[in-house]
Amino acid sequence: MLEKEIKEIVSEIIQVSVDDIESNDSFFDDYGMDSLKALEILAEIENKYHITINPEKLIDMTSVAEVVRITSEYLNHNHG
Repeated sequence: MLEKEIKEIVSEIIQVSVDDIESNDSFFDDYGMDSLKALEILAEIENKYHITINPEKLIDMTSVAEVVRITSEYLNHNHG
């Protein structure tokens, strides 16, 4: 499941247990993440799913739910 895989990527980068990450928690407000870690997450997702996400989307990638939504759009666009 995409959400689980993305949570695992996020967990590894921000050093928070997968079980402690809620889909709608803010990376920045709830986890104190910085833009460098956001870029790492973006790069991992692009590598894992062989997609290229517009860097402008990074500003919207503020929670697991949003990352899943944006990743899904790109996966559907590339494979649809």
